[in-house]
Amino acid sequence: MAAGKERAVIERSLVCLLTSLHGYKTTIELRNEDYIEGTIDHVDGFMNITISDAKFVTNSGEEFHYSKMVLVGEKIRYVHIPDEIDMRQAIEQKLTSIENSRNRKSERRKGGKRRQNMLKS
Repeated sequence: MAAGKERAVIERSLVCLLTSLHGYKTTIELRNEDYIEGTIDHVDGFMNITISDAKFVTNSGEEFHYSKMVLVGEKIRYVHIPDEIDMRQAIEQKLTSIENSRNRKSERRKGGKRRQNMLKS
């Protein structure tokens, strides 16, 4: 999972939606009019995307195929969301996951429920 600043960016932006696209085939448009089609392997908090089985199409129509590509977040204009993704549900699940992770860390810092129960006895 992401750390610190990266987690905050995920939590406070629509990057949380992109992180739920892991494993889906989609199209990503770049700012220079090129686009990439492929399967999303990873999205980090800064919208950098790792994509596999990528077809890179330049704005002049040339096609290149790559087994793996990393796209820099600031170069991305648009990510097509597959029709089978329920955007609201995907965002809610990701935010719930982040909240649960935060709660588990909080419990560990406090010594966990087990320690608290021992102190009550």
